[in-house]
Amino acid sequence: MDLQVRSEERGGWTVVAVSGELDADTVPVLSDHLDGTSGERVVLDLSGVPFMDTTGLSLMLDWHRRLDGAGGQFRMASLQPSVHKLFRLTELTEVMHIHESVADATA
Repeated sequence: MDLQVRSEERGGWTVVAVSGELDADTVPVLSDHLDGTSGERVVLDLSGVPFMDTTGLSLMLDWHRRLDGAGGQFRMASLQPSVHKLFRLTELTEVMHIHESVADATA
């Protein structure tokens, strides 16, 4: 499955909508897109991501550290149950900003 990524500005946030599976083959597509994002406040809308492996998890953690460490904000929203489970199992729900919806993440 191809990964589709698009961005839009919403209330001072760059919202990046992702659709498709995030794995070793597709993570570079999202990584390149995020590298081209100029916003310091980024929300990933993961509602269209049914599967993520550890390479996707690693990318999320890297961006969380990169933006939060530079005074920005990195949030994730609308995780499907299988993806949310990955964050729970790795205990990253304790350190990363995960929200029920994009509206909650940008509020």
